[in-house]
Amino acid sequence: MIINETLRLHPPVGFLSRVCVKDFSVEGFEIKKGLQVQIPVSGIHSDPKYYPEPEKFNPDRFTKENKAKQNP
Repeated sequence: MIINETLRLHPPVGFLSRVCVKDFSVEGFEIKKGLQVQIPVSGIHSDPKYYPEPEKFNPDRFTKENKAKQNP
């Protein structure tokens, strides 16, 4: 849990690159098939929508019970 929380706060890579395999829409923005997309890891990890109090070091986010709540 401590390692996971440390990696959440300090990810070893800043971005993930992916290629879109089909036309897709995100919040009204169109992403065409074949377009390379950059995903900001630190942006996701600091979003309170996914991690309440994202600036706080909280290894309990990664208990089995909490992970089960996030992935029903």
